[in-house]
Amino acid sequence: MSIISCAAEFKTRITTAEQERKMAYLHHLRRIQRVREVPQPRPIRGLRDAKNPLEFYEDEAFQLRYRFSKETVVYLINMLEGDLKRNTERNDPLPVYLQVLTALRFYAVGSFQKMHGDEATVSQSSVCRIIKDVSEAIAGRKRQFMKFPTTRDEIETTQQQFYEYCGFPGVIGAIDGTHVYIRSPGGDQALYFMNRKNRYSVNVQVVCDHAGKMTSIVARWPGSTHDSRIFSECTLKEQLEARADGSELLLGDSGYPCLPYLLTPLLRPQGRPNVRYNTAHKRGRCVIERTFGRWKRRFPCLNDLRVKVDTTFTIIVACSVLWNISLDRREQDIPGPEPDEMPLVHLPPGLHDAVAGRLRRDQIIEDHFTH
Repeated sequence: MSIISCAAEFKTRITTAEQERKMAYLHHLRRIQRVREVPQPRPIRGLRDAKNPLEFYEDEAFQLRYRFSKETVVYLINMLEGDLKRNTERNDPLPVYLQVLTALRFYAVGSFQKMHGDEATVSQSSVCRIIKDVSEAIAGRKRQFMKFPTTRDEIETTQQQFYEYCGFPGVIGAIDGTHVYIRSPGGDQALYFMNRKNRYSVNVQVVCDHAGKMTSIVARWPGSTHDSRIFSECTLKEQLEARADGSELLLGDSGYPCLPYLLTPLLRPQGRPNVRYNTAHKRGRCVIERTFGRWKRRFPCLNDLRVKVDTTFTIIVACSVLWNISLDRREQDIPGPEPDEMPLVHLPPGLHDAVAGRLRRDQIIEDHFTH
């Protein structure tokens, strides 16, 4: 081959190689463009730079912030996972642990504004939905964690525990009402929620055992309703009446009528037996008053709930379930001042007391406090 032919062939090869490099580069650019045009996955709505509080906070700070130890929160997350896991085509679901922690944080502060700046920055609308969902899931566990004594063994055990605590025989629970303040519900029904302090509230009836564990709760009556009315309309009263033989007793303050199964204090005790009766009665009854204080310190949201009324009812029940869980798992009490309670309105003696109730009280005094 001549020199001229070799040079021509070499030039042709160089030109072909350059063209191949150019074509490869253009193909690369087209691939980049196609990647840019692929829709990117949407981020979780309202969630930015979330840190896991279970890992981020030390134990003491975590408990102060969420009102439970890390071990109990993990227990709650595992328990509620099946109820809270949801699939949605529009968004990735908020992790169950963040749903539970968001609700616990709300129960601990009671204000959307105070939650601003938390680890999981969730919009207020998302927080409302989360609180509703988590509260419904927890409240749905009420039968699991709250049980009024009904079997003979349960009744006798409860009575023995109360007797050892306060020296009052036959007691299966202490009963009282507490007000949970709310925002005005608006509409024609708003005035029914106005209590004697001219504040909107829900009047919550609770029965507890000697240790403060709640065994019954009614959380649906407006603040203008008297304690005695709530009890007269509740299913617990029907149950007690159906099996009333004078051996199973509730202790209540003088805002309740004296009944064969609900004993109240003497307003003006005369003589040593009556004073001894009142002393033991007060010691047993005050368990529920202390329970309200401890309950509201653990869940400050109960001092002023500013959500829809239906959600308010659910949150109250959810917090009662969580309260019992805190006792079952021996969580530390939360220190703090006693919450503001409504002043007691005494029923006039004898006006609503059943004759059988007064006779039962007299018999208790004669048999147990005279000698």
